[in-house]
Formats: sequence, structure tokens, C-alpha cells
Amino acid sequence: MFKPANRPMNRLMRSAQPAAPTNNRREVRQELAKAASICVIDTGQTISCTLRDIHTRGARISVMSHGGIPDEFILKSRQADLETKARVAWRRGNELGVRFLKV
Repeated sequence: MFKPANRPMNRLMRSAQPAAPTNNRREVRQELAKAASICVIDTGQTISCTLRDIHTRGARISVMSHGGIPDEFILKSRQADLETKARVAWRRGNELGVRFLKV
């Protein structure tokens, strides 16, 4: 009877195995790069930003610096046909994750 050797798999065998899914998100995000503006509710100040991902409940945006950006603001983009109140969910480097709020 044939018994396989107890050797580790070679590189070719490992690469032939299917990769595990890395995206465990509930919703598919649409990747894009569209100009947008953060409008501060209290002061009316606008800050330029770029929409990077968008889905029905939120978005990922890039800014030059997230200093001075409040936790809630109006997010506007003519290119993406978007104007909604948003709340910051996370901040990393020059990116923000935001959740859209019902008005």
C-alpha cells in the first residue's frame, strides 16, 4: 500500500491551493476617486477631499489632514451625486471612514 511521505508541500502545491477570501464586508464597496467637500455644519467651512470607496451606508474619504474635521459634517460631491450628513467612524493617516446619517 502506498503511503505519502511526511514532507512539507512544495511551493507549486501551495500556490495551487485556493486563496482564502479576505473581504468579510457585508456590502460591496464601489471603488472610485471623485472630488468631494466636507462642509462643517457650525461654521460653513468647506474642506476638499476625495471619495475613495462608497456603499449604501458610508464611504472612505481621503483628506490632506484630518485635523479640524469634526465628528459630524455634510459630505457633498457633484461628481458622485451625493449630499448627506455623515459621522466619522474611523481615522487613519489621511483617510476617514464615514457613516451616512439619516436626516
